[in-house]
Amino acid sequence: MKFFLLVGLGGFLGSILRVGIGLVFNGSSLATTLVNLSGAFVIGFFIKYAESFSDPSFIKAFLILGLCGGFTTFSTFSMELMKCLDCGKWLIGIGFALVNVLGSLLLIYAGVRVGSLTVGG
Repeated sequence: MKFFLLVGLGGFLGSILRVGIGLVFNGSSLATTLVNLSGAFVIGFFIKYAESFSDPSFIKAFLILGLCGGFTTFSTFSMELMKCLDCGKWLIGIGFALVNVLGSLLLIYAGVRVGSLTVGG
């Protein structure tokens, strides 16, 4: 039960943070990309950070699944991509998808590497 409460609390905070960034950028696709890429880096860092704990369940539940899961925006990303494709903006849509997907993968890797340098491993 504690695990689910931690995920829920982290998700609540991550979602509020995501909405705040969306408001700052007036709901543009740039906000979604910024959130997804920064969230990917932080997830990578927390993955490595969790390895330094004998019981990483708090890090996994609250920070990775909750906070970062609530913060990153796959559903918003998908909706915005669909809008691009529906409007015939195929090149913009493909670019948007590539930046978000490949950028997220690269930044998760970068986060793990930075985590390795800062917390060891």
